[in-house]
Amino acid sequence: MNYTIELSPNQKYFIIKITGKINLETIRQWSKELEKKSRSLKINRFLFDAREAQETSSITEMYHFAYNESVELNLQRNVRSAILVDEEDKSHNFVETAMRNAGYNVKIFRDELLAVTWVEEEIS
Repeated sequence: MNYTIELSPNQKYFIIKITGKINLETIRQWSKELEKKSRSLKINRFLFDAREAQETSSITEMYHFAYNESVELNLQRNVRSAILVDEEDKSHNFVETAMRNAGYNVKIFRDELLAVTWVEEEIS
């Protein structure tokens, strides 16, 4: 599994491009890196492009990450995260459920334009 983190061309959000199989260790790695960059640049919008990635963490692992490890990593709750997935890929569905139930603003998209629009949308 590989990932890259870069700013969007308009510098309003981070784009995290993920390829291959995703496991909990790589989620921890990018979470730490992204958290540091986000706080440094004061940008709290993320677009995870997981169209070429498959989530392999178990339901138990994702639940533990959402409710325990996210707190230990001091992940910000005011972040808006879109997960862009392939049309047929259902492997990321529990990630959305667990993170939303734990109080994080995470949403899965299958359309890139809708994902970008949601990430850039002003919150009132």
